[in-house]
Amino acid sequence: MSKYNWQEIQKFYDQGMTWRDITNHFGVSQATISLAKKQGKFKSRNKSDSLKLGHASGKIQQKHSEATKQKISRARIKYLNENPDKVPYLINHSSKQSYPEIIFENALKASGIKGWKYNFQIGLYQYDFAFLESKIDVEIDGATHNTDKVRKIDKRRDKFSNDNGWIVIRFPAQLVKKDVIACINFLKLYL
Repeated sequence: MSKYNWQEIQKFYDQGMTWRDITNHFGVSQATISLAKKQGKFKSRNKSDSLKLGHASGKIQQKHSEATKQKISRARIKYLNENPDKVPYLINHSSKQSYPEIIFENALKASGIKGWKYNFQIGLYQYDFAFLESKIDVEIDGATHNTDKVRKIDKRRDKFSNDNGWIVIRFPAQLVKKDVIACINFLKLYL
């Protein structure tokens, strides 16, 4: 005779309960449920049915629609514009310069270029190298800037900068490491 009444457990489960609910209600371990399933004493739902049930019961949240995502994004940007000290990037980001930024800064100094400020903040954003008088923002972009998500952020950031009269120049970090003089010469065209 089995320690558990699998007919009763099956009936409980078929009413929309989960394995976790069975564990809590009957004191059956998940390993025991799995063994009973293998022995044919218990029939589990397939993944599709479990997901449908989870969505219907509210245990699994539906994904947001694109319209909802955009609404959340606009509200978040509005909040961060009003509270720039709460920008997650600025709170969590290390203040240390990246290796390519150090190379670029040293090249600026060696070329005698002045009038720039490192990590200058304007609104939500921090400019890697801001030339305040000429309103030029030089960004040294690492590999993450090649991802779709960061490209969207960069596009929004560049639009903000352009709308505020700034010119944005972006140099890939690999180019800075490989040929910083070419980057400096390109920058000189704008200065």
